[in-house]
Amino acid sequence: MKINTLYLPGFSHRLCGRRSRRAVQDLASRAHRLDGLATVVNRFVPAKLFEGWGERRRVYTPWVTFCAFLGQVLERRASCRDAVRRVQAWHLVIGSRCPVDDRSGGYCQVRGRLPVQLLQKAFTQLQQRCAERSRQADRWLGRTVKVIDGSGLSMPDTDANRAVFPYASGQKPGCGFPTGKFVGLFSLASGHLIKFVHDSWHTGEPPMARLLIEGMQAGEILLVDRGFSNWFLIGLLQGKKVDVVMRLHQARKTGTGAVCWDRPQRKAQWDIEQWRELPKQLQLRVVRFRVEAPGFRTEHIAVVTTLLDEKKYPDDAIAQLYLRRWQVELNFRDLKTAMGMDILRTQTPAMIEKELYVHAIALQRRARLAHRDRSAARCAARSIVL
Repeated sequence: MKINTLYLPGFSHRLCGRRSRRAVQDLASRAHRLDGLATVVNRFVPAKLFEGWGERRRVYTPWVTFCAFLGQVLERRASCRDAVRRVQAWHLVIGSRCPVDDRSGGYCQVRGRLPVQLLQKAFTQLQQRCAERSRQADRWLGRTVKVIDGSGLSMPDTDANRAVFPYASGQKPGCGFPTGKFVGLFSLASGHLIKFVHDSWHTGEPPMARLLIEGMQAGEILLVDRGFSNWFLIGLLQGKKVDVVMRLHQARKTGTGAVCWDRPQRKAQWDIEQWRELPKQLQLRVVRFRVEAPGFRTEHIAVVTTLLDEKKYPDDAIAQLYLRRWQVELNFRDLKTAMGMDILRTQTPAMIEKELYVHAIALQRRARLAHRDRSAARCAARSIVL
C-alpha cells in the first residue's frame, strides 16, 4: 500500500516509504570506497588540517594516507594491499593519470612517516565536535557524566614491541605476544572517547587514570568501577571540584550513608606536592542496593559517592546512574570486537600509537550507533531494590 499523505491519523510515518533508509545505505556504501570515506570524514576532520605536513605532488599525500589507514581500521582484517587497491580505485574515479604501484611498500613507508601529532590534532578536533553536539537532555540531572575504564591489548611479537610491551606474567619467551593496557575517558551521554592513555601491562590502571583527570571539568561527575576506587583519585578529583560515583572497593569495610575517610599514609608512588594539597578527610556517602535481573552476575552493590545531598541525588538515582556504567563496556566492544583493536597489527611501538589514534578516530564515527544499546541497563534499572 502506497501512502502519499504523510502523518495520517492512526498511521505511522514509517509506512511512508524507505527514502531515509536508502540514504543511510547509500552513505554506508560510499564509505566503503576511499573517495566516499574521504567525503564523509571531511565533514568532521577537514582535509586542510593535513596540508603543509611535507606534502608534495605524489600519490600518497598525508590526507590520502590517513583516509586509507582509517579505511583499514573500519574494515577489520583489511590489509595494506587492500588499502592500496582503494587508492587505485580512487585515482580511477578522479581520472588521475598518476600510476599507483600495486605493491604496498610505498604505502607502508608513507604511513610510517605520518606524524602522530597530526593524528592527535585530528582526534582532538573530532572529539571537540562530538562534545559540542551533546544535548542538554542527555545529561544526568543536568550534569555531565564521564566514565573511565580500561582494557588489555596484544600486538605482533616483534623485538621492538617486546621491548616496550613485554609478555604478560607466566608466558615463556616465544610462547606469547606483547601485552599492553588501554585506559580511556568516555562521555556517558554520547559514548565518544575524550582522552586515552596506553602503557605496558606492568602499569596499573589507577595510575593511568590519573593522567586522564585533566579531561574532567569542574561540575562534572566521574563514574568508575571499583578497580579505580582509591582515596588518592577521589582526593585529586575533589580538588578539581569533580564529583565521583564509584563502586566501593571490596577491601574497604564501611557502613551505609554518610561516612568520613581519613587520609592514609603516603605511598612511594604518590607525588609529595600533590599529597600535601589533598584534604585530611573526605566526606562521602555510601549507597547500597540489590539488582534482581537475569544475566547480572552481582546482586549486591555498594557505591561510594561525593554527592552528599540525598534530596537532590536520591539513592535510587545514584543506583540507576551506576548501572549505566555498563555503557563503557559496549564502547570497548566496538573498539575491540567490531574494529579489531584487541589485536593490533603494526610492528613498532611508534606505529602502535598511531594505530590507537586511528582506532579512536574511527570510534567517534561509531559512537552514536554504540550508544543505542541500553537495554541491559534499562532492564536492570527496573530491578533495583534499595
